Parts: sequence; structure tokens; C-alpha cells
Amino acid sequence: MRLVLKRDLLFFFLGMGICRYFGNKTNQEKNCRNEVNTTYVEILDQWMSLKNKNVSISRLLKEENCKKIAIYGLGMIGNHLYEELIDTEIDIVGIDQTEIYNNFKMSIYKPDEFPKDIDLIIVTPLKYETIYLKLRENYDGRIMSLQQILSMCENYLY
Repeated sequence: MRLVLKRDLLFFFLGMGICRYFGNKTNQEKNCRNEVNTTYVEILDQWMSLKNKNVSISRLLKEENCKKIAIYGLGMIGNHLYEELIDTEIDIVGIDQTEIYNNFKMSIYKPDEFPKDIDLIIVTPLKYETIYLKLRENYDGRIMSLQQILSMCENYLY
């Protein structure tokens, strides 16, 4: 799993460089994109640091009695979360606004169509507050960002 994260981190930086080279955006758009990229790098770094200390998200979810979770956002970060949880006892479904053509072995729903018998929704995009409010319209259960989950994991240094 470490190799996958390191490889994706390398592709992430390579992609950033290509976008920066070919991009024709305003300085404000570039600054905003740089902030987003920096935040994603910080998330991946925190996640890899926890994995190096043998702290897993799946163990935290088990301790929190989460038997069925939904991953909201199936981009790069959501895909990594799926890969970490796929071989565990946790039942996983996906929620995404766009059509997903990946090889996920889970059901994927639109934000207004997902089943409500989920113990926790983990939001992977950075626009957590906006997504939280949208999900809250149709769902009364727990909703947390991946950053919140990783912070909780830091309290579980096994």
C-alpha cells in the first residue's frame, strides 16, 4: 500500500507541474489551486505517517462501530480510501456526483439516491461544509471529512 501512495504522490506532483506549465489561469485561480494541492499533499502525508505507525482507518471505524460506510467523492483520495478498506469487514458504498467508470467493487450512488442505512459517510473532497449541508438534507447519520477521520486516528496510535 505504501508503494501505491508514494507512486500516486509522484504522479500528483508531476500532474501539478504539467498543469502549471500548460495552464493559462489567472493568479487568483493559480493560488486557489495551489492551496488545494497543498492541502491534498498534507492529507496524504498525514495518512502515510499514520500507516507507517501501523494506525489504520479500518481499525478506527471498527472501534466506532461502523459496519457500513459511504465514501463521498471517488477521485484520487476517495480511491485510496476505498483501496484501504476494500479487504476489511466494513461494507462500503460510494457516493459521487459524476459517472464513475472505475473498477470499484461497490455500489455507487448519486448524492440524493444513496441508501440511508449507512453508519458513516466519509467526505473526501475539500468542500466539506457545502457537501455536509447537501447530504444533511436527506441523511440524519454521521458525516465526517477524511481530515476528521485522520485526526481521530492520531488518537489511536496502537
